[in-house]
Amino acid sequence: MKNRENFSELNETELEEKFKHYKEELFNLRFQAVTGQLSNPARISLVRRNIARVKTYLAQLEKNRIQGMLQAEYEALLKEEKIDSIKTPVSEKVSRLKARLSARARKVNAEIKDDCDKKVAELLKNIRGEVSKKIQALKKGEKNPQLHAVSKRLREYKCSIRKKFLDKLTEMGLSDASQIASIKESKRAKLRELENIRVLQRELNTGGLMDLFKKINRDNRKEKAQQK
Repeated sequence: MKNRENFSELNETELEEKFKHYKEELFNLRFQAVTGQLSNPARISLVRRNIARVKTYLAQLEKNRIQGMLQAEYEALLKEEKIDSIKTPVSEKVSRLKARLSARARKVNAEIKDDCDKKVAELLKNIRGEVSKKIQALKKGEKNPQLHAVSKRLREYKCSIRKKFLDKLTEMGLSDASQIASIKESKRAKLRELENIRVLQRELNTGGLMDLFKKINRDNRKEKAQQK
């Protein structure tokens, strides 16, 4: 087809950039159409088709990513629990894989609560104490607007601990702030891990393991055909 772009060789980042580009172009084309400045009306349909195609490729990449994670979990299950993949019924393998993922989800949730949230709360308590001491150490009549502003923010019921605020606390000599930044990064990694587990759980609930078996069988047939 004329003007048809080839997206098959692009990676996820490149596809996302294409998607953003086409969405912006479509917006501009629609604006031109409304103002009577559009010279090529057919371009709108072409851009819409390209957006749909990019979304299709992105969806396929996401499906491949999920299948890859599911295959890794499945192979780890067979190895660690010494399961005979041929003799063990599919229903039992699905059940055991679900139990494995549920146990991991509980473990990660506990780590987020104990290793992240509780530690951050403790460090914030320490920081509040240090700020309070700094205020008490001010000479009579001496004012420190930054210190008082930080103290007020730290007393808020739901204090927003963003990077800029943590950087400010670190600059003020509050060393616990840098630990909070490190813990928050660790929490983000654990949240990503938890989301991946949930994705796999949803995939299993929609028959994802059967799709994986079909893929493995196709790959095995291809490999055997190439060896002949």
